[in-house]
Amino acid sequence: MTSNNRKNNEDHSQSHSALVQENLVEEIKANEGWISFEDFFDFVMYQPGLGYYSAGAKKLGASADFTTSPEISRLFGKTVSNQVKAFLNNFESPSIIEIGAGSGRLAYDIITNLINSKTDFDKYYILEVSADFRERQKQELSLLPDDAFEKVIWLDSILEAPVEGIVIGNEVIDALPFKRFKVIDNKVHEIGVTIKKDQLTESIRDADKTLAEEVRLIEKALNRDFEQNYTSEIRLNFGKWLKGVSSMLKSGAILFIDYGYSRQEYYAEDRKNGSMICHYRNTAHENPFLNLGVQDISASVEFTLLAEKALEEHLEVGLFTSQSDFLINGNILGELDKIEDHSLRIQLTQEIKQLLMPSQMGQTFKCMMLFKNISLDSFDGIRDLRHTL
Repeated sequence: MTSNNRKNNEDHSQSHSALVQENLVEEIKANEGWISFEDFFDFVMYQPGLGYYSAGAKKLGASADFTTSPEISRLFGKTVSNQVKAFLNNFESPSIIEIGAGSGRLAYDIITNLINSKTDFDKYYILEVSADFRERQKQELSLLPDDAFEKVIWLDSILEAPVEGIVIGNEVIDALPFKRFKVIDNKVHEIGVTIKKDQLTESIRDADKTLAEEVRLIEKALNRDFEQNYTSEIRLNFGKWLKGVSSMLKSGAILFIDYGYSRQEYYAEDRKNGSMICHYRNTAHENPFLNLGVQDISASVEFTLLAEKALEEHLEVGLFTSQSDFLINGNILGELDKIEDHSLRIQLTQEIKQLLMPSQMGQTFKCMMLFKNISLDSFDGIRDLRHTL
């Protein structure tokens, strides 16, 4: 990218950010000068025409805001596909539903591997809220053979007629809205956003009954009271979201791959400032009021909460393990051994290290598989972390 292009992109980002702030200020004023962080997040990330996922900023890749596993290595999608095949073979006419397909690379790699292994499937649905991502996905998947591309269907909302097969969500849950809370003098407060001297700033209020009760339930589960000024996040509407996801599946599996922790780790004493993180052009920081509408904001996944909500939806938690163990079980090292080109093997080896090494994504990212109306044992020998939930 030339220096002129970089400057033009930066100017556009600043202009868009100013427009988002102008509209956000009006939203806050219309709500008596205060909105919850959850509503702030929803506005700057999803507001039509303004939010991060509906604007045109480049989000994925080395020069963008963040890089996901499918962009790091094509062997990621191939390995996930190896795991998916075991489930598709249990159904006569299986389908795949991917939630938030990003650049479309994971979908492309999964479909390509299914074609090469002669594993048939009925449809590949993509539920995508971002118009920008949808266009990128169409460009990526247009490289598929025509008969395979015709099986790809984009959804604007939850699929109404449930299918048999598998739902996949790679780095989806971390992008869902969340509330932030702070405990002061043993009392739960909700963190929100207000305006001070024409600037957005953090502001706290007494938590409502629902939020306060949920925080107290977490303390009870942890067998400890949160310390003074302990700050963290919680997704109160997560159960409703998972119910919608589950409704798309008649029977089969739901696979989530994301960064996060069990409850004990998520709310550990040394994680006293929570896990909210912002990414702008592959630089991480903790100020959500910068680069409004053109930076990513997310928070880690609390996998114990995911398991609890899954059980409420009569889903079985069939697997909880690290990304490293999941990919090794899916034969990612065997896929590497098939590569004969020496220089390509060196490149892929470096990519795989990023996916597998504990100091990088191998242990921070977790995989959870939920079963619906099926009972399968396809993970013999894999390290099982369900006891940590």
